Amino acid sequence: MNTATIRWITLGLLVLWLFFVLGSFFAVQKPFAAGNVVAVGSVLLNLLAAIWLVAISLGLGAWLLNRLAADTFGLGETVVLGTGLGLGLLGLLVFGLGLVGLFHPWAAYVITGGLSLAAAPQLWRLFQQGRTWKFTNPPHPLVVVYLAVIGLLALLVALLPPTDWDGLFYHLTAPKLYLEAGRIVSGIDVPHFSFPSLMEMLFAWAMLLRGDIAAKLLHFSFAPLLAGLVYLTARRFLSQKSAWPAVVILASMPMLGTLAGWAYNDLALAFYQLASLYAALCFLQLAVSGQRSAVSDQRLSIIALSAIFAGLAMGLKYTSFVTPVVVGLLILWDALRTTYHALRTTSHPLRSTFYALMPFLLFCLIALLVASPWYLRNWFFTGNPVYPFLYGLFGGAFWDNFRTEWYAAAGTGIGWRPSTLLGLPWLLTLGVRDANYWDGRTGPLLLLFLPLVIGWALFRRDDRPPALNALLFYMTAQFAFWTLGVIWSRALWQSRLLLPGLVALAPIAGWVWSELPRLDTPQFSFSRFVNIAVVLTLALTVIDTGLLTQKINPLPYLTGLESRDDYLTRRLGAYYAAMQQINTDLPLESTIVFLWEPRSYYCHLDCRPDSILDEFPHLVDQYQTADAIARNWHDVGVTHVLIHRNGLQFVLNEQPETIDTGVLSALEENYLQPVFDVAGAYQVFEFEFEGGSSLRAGD
Repeated sequence: MNTATIRWITLGLLVLWLFFVLGSFFAVQKPFAAGNVVAVGSVLLNLLAAIWLVAISLGLGAWLLNRLAADTFGLGETVVLGTGLGLGLLGLLVFGLGLVGLFHPWAAYVITGGLSLAAAPQLWRLFQQGRTWKFTNPPHPLVVVYLAVIGLLALLVALLPPTDWDGLFYHLTAPKLYLEAGRIVSGIDVPHFSFPSLMEMLFAWAMLLRGDIAAKLLHFSFAPLLAGLVYLTARRFLSQKSAWPAVVILASMPMLGTLAGWAYNDLALAFYQLASLYAALCFLQLAVSGQRSAVSDQRLSIIALSAIFAGLAMGLKYTSFVTPVVVGLLILWDALRTTYHALRTTSHPLRSTFYALMPFLLFCLIALLVASPWYLRNWFFTGNPVYPFLYGLFGGAFWDNFRTEWYAAAGTGIGWRPSTLLGLPWLLTLGVRDANYWDGRTGPLLLLFLPLVIGWALFRRDDRPPALNALLFYMTAQFAFWTLGVIWSRALWQSRLLLPGLVALAPIAGWVWSELPRLDTPQFSFSRFVNIAVVLTLALTVIDTGLLTQKINPLPYLTGLESRDDYLTRRLGAYYAAMQQINTDLPLESTIVFLWEPRSYYCHLDCRPDSILDEFPHLVDQYQTADAIARNWHDVGVTHVLIHRNGLQFVLNEQPETIDTGVLSALEENYLQPVFDVAGAYQVFEFEFEGGSSLRAGD
């Protein structure tokens, strides 16, 4: 046997020894269990499902964007605007499928597969363009680190089972009920189900394909899209050097990361409103550059795009009407200027006026058409296109004057006190009066730059980008509308509702930040001083966000060390325990009325939530006595009642006059038999009614 053969045999034996030692060691001392592999695999599948839908949306949206305005947008704009456009169109498609009863897994996979094939050619073209694309404005390394850390922390929360209030109340509950029925159904007494539901349709599709975590990730996807759109807005309309400062200011708002981890619709709403304004600014930019012809195909196509985005925004919240109004006014102002110049030179004034007004008319028509499905749905389902609002004009199922007054809470706002109104930006930033503190934290940077923004707006009228006026007008309109809300009702004091305006303020503040060296003197560098303050703020924001994420403690669930039930019990406490006990202990045919608890997502039986905490006061207003309320419950098939004691105590503390404790006590004494109690917070009763009176009337 020669030396070479001996060497190969020796090497082979050593390799076998390596496999034997490592295999035997880790077979006994396992580094992870099967449950860990399953958990990590589930995380990856949730990510892949969301990425799949976003990629399809990018392909389809980019195709439509190129058809509308092929020569207007670069690759970055195509990716950001195209993805948002595609997600919106996907939501409208899902709505149509839900109406015809195609909410079934097989339909979801077949249709999504077909959409994948349709999107693939455009995705390939984008990939080819991306290979030769050069990024000319890289961020500072510290900016990359900050954005990566904040984004990762938000993603960790987005990968967890849903625990957010509105998600469990209606954003996920409505899709869940529709999927159980196999179609979109009416006749459910939750007014929020009649709100514009574009995001809920995206949630429903993701839940069909994968589950509720994939649905949450679709809302998370709007965070990078929104950051990209803020970057593009600052770069295209203000200055290239203001682009990354604008993104940093946006990302300094803690509410952005919080909302990204929840199944809400606020990030999508802010994106579509800013996208509508972005396209309108492109339209106005063409006019400034000399392409003034109102009937040019390019300008009309951009107006159509702006209108589509405005219509998609109106498919998310009723409050989004501010954007089409503002954008419409900007387009109308341009049309009036065009008309004025045309009338001085033309011999056909009527024709010239019509041509000048065509962009405005086209914008209004397309925006209304894109938004119309949600309002037509409400008209057919409830008789009120903006249900439950404007009840006096349209009426509406399940609604009456009592509920109208209860929901409006008119007169409970801050009123017209000048001192309070002047202090609104400060109060908003501190969050001390916010109805929902955690989802409305703006951070200090926007307030820090606000005096500078006002100063630049007032004193730099000539030496500033033309688009700044439109951005200021849009931001001011959003703030004015929000201010009217907080003047009217305390329920509307939610900083989250001002997010579209704050997002528009970010590029303005970023531009002001980039211009601060103008204020430097040889003795004092004000810009450097501000930079130090910003860096300190960002560092504290990272610490704060990290500690809050650690409090949530996502890693045990994500790595399989904690089950879904254990995680939800840890996070939701008595609420989730009560829902689980309802699901396991009560008969399948049970109908449970909730009192002072609006969340029913984790209830698998026929649970009827107290959506605006008015169920009991409304019953008292309608029927006055416990006996009459009991008869009504009997007539509608109620078998059990859940009372959320903490919710009741909250209402008693805030509005004690609205609760008739005598009627409640009579109901409990005569008609409700205790079934179980969860930590004193939730009590479930069996409803007893027979022969028109209480079973215990003679006790």
